[in-house]
Amino acid sequence: MKAILPLSLAAFAALVSAGCIHTEETVTRDESRVPISFENEAAGRIFYEALSKMPGSGQHRESSVDVEVPLVFEHRTKTVRGPNTAFNEAVARADTNRDGKITETEANIFAAQVR
Repeated sequence: MKAILPLSLAAFAALVSAGCIHTEETVTRDESRVPISFENEAAGRIFYEALSKMPGSGQHRESSVDVEVPLVFEHRTKTVRGPNTAFNEAVARADTNRDGKITETEANIFAAQVR
């Protein structure tokens, strides 16, 4: 009985002290919006309506990295792309002549592509 108590305490101490380091981080990578102007109010309205209907416009793309060493260390990093990324991609698609101004014709073409 005297031998069991020290062994039980040693086993308990080993279980309690054996742990793992766990870290998790989420990084949002966003970019600034590209400057854009519209030929008229209708062009802006058409563009923004089409942008809101784009698949995945409300979703953010994610990528993750997991690094694990069993029972010792675990680190997870998740990278999320911000909402301005979708806006910038839409502007690049809509502004076909790259002059920094979306015309009503360009906005209509962009809207037709999104449907």
